[in-house]
Amino acid sequence: MRRVVVGSSVASAIATLLALEGIASSDPYRLRIDAIGYTQAPQSPVGLVVLQGDDKANQWVDAEALTWMGNSSFNGNADVLTALVRLHDPRNYGELRLGRQILTVGALRPLHLDGADARLRAPTGTSFEAFGGVPVQPQFGYHAWDWATGARAAQSIGRDTSLGFSYLQQRSDGQLAYDEAGFDFASSPVPVFDLAAHGVYDLIDPGLAEAGISVAGRFGELRPEIYATQRSPSRLIPATSLFSALGDTPAEVVGTAVKWRMFPRLDLLPTLAVRDTAGDVGLDATVKATLRLDDRGGGALSVEGRRQGSGPDRWSGARVAVRVPVAARVGCSTELELVAPDDPRGRGSLWPWGLVAIRWVPVEHWEVAAAMEAASTPTATREVNGLARIGWSWGAR
Repeated sequence: MRRVVVGSSVASAIATLLALEGIASSDPYRLRIDAIGYTQAPQSPVGLVVLQGDDKANQWVDAEALTWMGNSSFNGNADVLTALVRLHDPRNYGELRLGRQILTVGALRPLHLDGADARLRAPTGTSFEAFGGVPVQPQFGYHAWDWATGARAAQSIGRDTSLGFSYLQQRSDGQLAYDEAGFDFASSPVPVFDLAAHGVYDLIDPGLAEAGISVAGRFGELRPEIYATQRSPSRLIPATSLFSALGDTPAEVVGTAVKWRMFPRLDLLPTLAVRDTAGDVGLDATVKATLRLDDRGGGALSVEGRRQGSGPDRWSGARVAVRVPVAARVGCSTELELVAPDDPRGRGSLWPWGLVAIRWVPVEHWEVAAAMEAASTPTATREVNGLARIGWSWGAR
């Protein structure tokens, strides 16, 4: 589906600009500010402001903030996505995070929360985590009796195995939206074998909300993996939503992926998955090859072919990406995609997309990066967008 492809390409463009290497110094304190702007109708211009700070001297505290900036014609001018302070023991025995944050706790769903998250780890391998707060609402539009709380207890078994159990309860206007328990398991019983599994059980409408298992191997330069997942859409949305009463259509996926370093600078990554949604069975396949142009991977050439054979919008596509360090302070990259939908529906038989990005470090502590994308999408015959980032850092990285 072209909308998904274009959306993921914007994310990759942002990742390209954010992943560019900065200049470090020997100062024990670090502060970094990044401003990112993006033009895309109808909400143009929009952007992000990212602030990060930490103390390398005692390593007890760091902070970060991420703010979404929009124009006045959109719904609000700005909104805080994350703003938190993290207190942590350098020996990794305890950690406390306060503020607006995104939590990923064991097998539980990610939570965007205004609140606190505390973690304790004992030398015996036992760990405990508890969190609580108010689910984030746009423009701080909180509702009465909205809250979420939960916890996770885990135990390490030996050096290579861990088992955890977690619980989440979330309420909306005082009514149960989520009430679920989860487990997660990971083990490496032998050096060439990894096993991981997780599951979430819905306690409101009893049944599995999500489950997954993967088996991976490490055989020299060959890394094969087999995985399977099952999701229940009606149990993944809040119980207070009207859509939860429309029935359940579980989706099962069984697939395999193999990462093969054919040569010191060449990686091959084929993936194959069978997806079954209410009897609609489709095959998704991807083959990606990456050639690093130097030993450090500063430059790379990637070629990818993909077939999306499941779901209502099926398509085939190809992608080429090139990243080249032009000079010590200058780097550039480009990406090209071409998608052919099975059913164009009058929206054009081919959907092209292209991106060109450049990064420049004019002086120490300053970075400037910009990208331009052009595409033909299901909703626009021609579309051109720009993305820019300016960053300033002080102190050590």
